[in-house]
Amino acid sequence: MSLENVIKEVNASAESKANKIIQEGKTTANQTIQKTKGKIQASQQKTIQKTNEILVSMERTEIASLKLALKKQQLNAKKEVIDSLFKEAEKELQKIPVDQKEKILKKLFLNAKKEVEGKQFYCNPKDKTLISKLSKLKFKESIDCIGGFVLENSDGSIRSDQTFDLILEKVKEKNISDISGRVFK
Repeated sequence: MSLENVIKEVNASAESKANKIIQEGKTTANQTIQKTKGKIQASQQKTIQKTNEILVSMERTEIASLKLALKKQQLNAKKEVIDSLFKEAEKELQKIPVDQKEKILKKLFLNAKKEVEGKQFYCNPKDKTLISKLSKLKFKESIDCIGGFVLENSDGSIRSDQTFDLILEKVKEKNISDISGRVFK
């Protein structure tokens, strides 16, 4: 064999081995690329899924927050309506004719006498004369109220509040759900 043939064979063998190594390298590179692409796709899918879950959670939270705010607005609006109804009731109580007011005050005196042995009373200036006539008690002082009176014992230690204001407030507290139910059917 000649030297040229040996060189050709060595070159051919080297070239064949180099091509084989290159081919193996390309195959390994392609496999690595495919595995990496798979990992990237899986990672992207997980990221998309987590992002969607976060968005859904945020949407639910926002919806719940909006519902709560709406409910609060509705409750405030209902409260305003009920408050305006009671303001109207206060105005109507101030317009009660004297003969009706006298009957009411007599009943209130009966209630008050069960609570305190009254010697003096407080009331608004408009009711002073009528209450003085009904009770024969000492007028102590004017108070700011729609009507009615506060009965007090001689030393001022015990009081019975029979003002229309307090009675109306008690009616409101006791019957608020019934009132709401009737007004907001």
